[in-house]
Amino acid sequence: MNIDILFDVFRAQPDPLLCALLAAFSAFLMGFARSGIGAGGFVVSPLMVLALGPSVGIAVVAALMVPAAITGYLQHRKEADQTMLKPLIPAAFAGTALGGVILWLLVSGGEMAIIDRRLEILVAGLSLVYVALVSLRKQIASLGSHLDKPGPVGLFLMGTGLGLSQTVANSGSPLMTVYFLCYRIGKEKFVGAQTTFLMVQNTVKLVPLVLLGILHPGNATAALILLPLTFAGSWLGQRFYKHASEGAFFKLYIILLIIGFITSVLLLIGRDTVFKIT
Repeated sequence: MNIDILFDVFRAQPDPLLCALLAAFSAFLMGFARSGIGAGGFVVSPLMVLALGPSVGIAVVAALMVPAAITGYLQHRKEADQTMLKPLIPAAFAGTALGGVILWLLVSGGEMAIIDRRLEILVAGLSLVYVALVSLRKQIASLGSHLDKPGPVGLFLMGTGLGLSQTVANSGSPLMTVYFLCYRIGKEKFVGAQTTFLMVQNTVKLVPLVLLGILHPGNATAALILLPLTFAGSWLGQRFYKHASEGAFFKLYIILLIIGFITSVLLLIGRDTVFKIT
């Protein structure tokens, strides 16, 4: 096999060097954020779509999320509250099924340029919603100051929404983060729950992505090339998690918010337009 073929995805981009660097940073950030804060799709997903385009970027992030999620799960599985996971695991399957239907509706009709633009707007729009959620997390949490502990129905509904969002846009974990903050649950418990849920959901969502032809061997090779960076990010993220204070933990969230906001705005402008400018 000609090894040069493995890099065709990167060479096909409007600015191969810049796009490859953005993809590499996104892959590293995937591992670091998942192990360091149990989240990060709301910034990684738009960043990878900006780097490689919607059809390739969504597939690459989905493929990278599986080893990143498994690594995060192995690192935090002992911290997960089993009572929380009982409704969350079925929700992962329900949300993925609903997300698969929505994704099918988005990609089943229209020219490729139109489909790509739909996916750009979807990824950018959802990421901006999650940027707003995390930015307003304290205000939202204060509204839930009267709450005691999360119930199974609420956990299932929240998990279903998260699974749907993860399937269509590879993002949504701020839903769970803010939900748990409303119940004043510390990072140790909710990171454990997040990583377990995401390990299951990120694996299951490969089924609709493969069936719809979004993830295939042609773009999976790009994920393989970027995978070592994701593992390196996971290694550093775990060390950050062990030593970071609550303040540092949420400062990282702020940095991710800024990156996610800027990237999402660029996607709303349009990837083609952005790279013509650059």
